[in-house]
Amino acid sequence: MENLWIAFVFIYSFLKGTREGMKKAALTKSSSTEILFFYTLTGLILTMPFSKSAFTLQPIYIFYTFLKAAVVCTAWLFAFAALKNISVSLYGIMDMSRMIFSTLLGVMVLGEDFTVQKAAGVILVIIGLILVNLKKNTSSKGMTLPVLTAALLNCLLNAVSGTMDKVLMQHMESAQLQFWFMFFMTLIYGVIIIIRKEQISVKSIKTNYWIPLMSLSLVIGDRFLFEANAASESQVTLMTVIKQSSVIFTVIIGWICFKEKHIVYKLMCTLIVLSGIFIALL
Repeated sequence: MENLWIAFVFIYSFLKGTREGMKKAALTKSSSTEILFFYTLTGLILTMPFSKSAFTLQPIYIFYTFLKAAVVCTAWLFAFAALKNISVSLYGIMDMSRMIFSTLLGVMVLGEDFTVQKAAGVILVIIGLILVNLKKNTSSKGMTLPVLTAALLNCLLNAVSGTMDKVLMQHMESAQLQFWFMFFMTLIYGVIIIIRKEQISVKSIKTNYWIPLMSLSLVIGDRFLFEANAASESQVTLMTVIKQSSVIFTVIIGWICFKEKHIVYKLMCTLIVLSGIFIALL
């Protein structure tokens, strides 16, 4: 059972991949800030029954969790800004660049080994990204410099968050991290709404059933990911490689739900990345 953490990361990846399509669908009914606030608020409510130990956590680790929440909040704002302008499948493939950032952080911050297999995985991701951008008609409409920058900053900040998960889970339980993470996320997005003086459309929120589905997916997925990080034998660099399997679900959802084109070409790009996962796990 020592490699159970690998299965946990695959479950997280499946839920993450399907969630990107939900985000795109949710944006047709509500603004990104509305979605993010109620998304995290619902997630907080779902975690409460399992969070009795959260208030026994040392204050310094609560503060570190606040920093993690601030990083992820910023990343998600960039993610929604990018997702509003490009297709789900192209966003999913661009999102794989976080693997490069996570690998660098795992090696430089956590001192993990950068083996030949891991190097091959990173190279394959880069090849996949280059190929999808060389294709002129791969639903790249809207891919301007600001959108590209937003997508890459989202990847960088998520990589920072992933590295923090590994460190924090050595000092707390998954339920503790999840509760304070969702609490601070809800608080930050609430403050953003107040500062921006944004109007909340209660009617659209009530009918936007994608929000509770996204929240449930997030809570379940994060719990599996935190448990994987708690395993002493797990490595951020390997987890990052496995997480890239989420892209195949993102691409398929883009094809089935949003009728996106060039699915064969996009799947070929994702297969290049998936072959990197196999090599890295050898």
